[in-house]
Amino acid sequence: MRSFLPLLALTCLCACGGDQTPEEAAPNAAVAEETPAPTPAPTAPATPVPSSDTPTPSPAATSSTAGRVSRYTSLSDCRVVRSTPDEAGFSESSCPGLGEYRLKLVEADGRQNLLLVSGGREHNLRLSSVTSGGFSELGKRIEWRGREQDGSFRPDALILRYDVVENFDQPTRPTSYLLPVSLERTPCLSAKIRPGAGQNDRARAAADGPGKCL
Repeated sequence: MRSFLPLLALTCLCACGGDQTPEEAAPNAAVAEETPAPTPAPTAPATPVPSSDTPTPSPAATSSTAGRVSRYTSLSDCRVVRSTPDEAGFSESSCPGLGEYRLKLVEADGRQNLLLVSGGREHNLRLSSVTSGGFSELGKRIEWRGREQDGSFRPDALILRYDVVENFDQPTRPTSYLLPVSLERTPCLSAKIRPGAGQNDRARAAADGPGKCL
């Protein structure tokens, strides 16, 4: 009887476990092998950060110069209308202009000045008033700034080159200014641009600006 009981227990154990497959013994492992790994969500590309070295154009600066152009006349085309050499070398010349303007070049005592003539009126620019008052000479080319309207150029500013002797020990080395002139309302000097990098661009920016008198 004692030898029969262990044999009966062993028989029961074999009957209960002998029919299971490895997959049935570990169902969780089988599911894990058949389930595909989740696909990672696509990562949005990073937005490039603008470089601090790249300037951003100013809308105001862009609109202020849009459509503006330059035209030129020459003081070499002037015609002397009055001259009194005995009076400090005084001379007065009539020069071509643009739009409704013509120019009058006046020279006396080694200094030059410019007047604008429009509608029968003369507007004295008094160029020496914004410099040291030393001997002076205007550049030969006058730059006019404005817009093309109805097929014609309408200036509202001009730019003069004005060479002034500020160091009398070096009369052959004048300071070369650019002088923007506003033609809005009463013509007047609107800026004095000293020599340096970008002098022409700075003068045009001033000429295209509000046009306030100095």
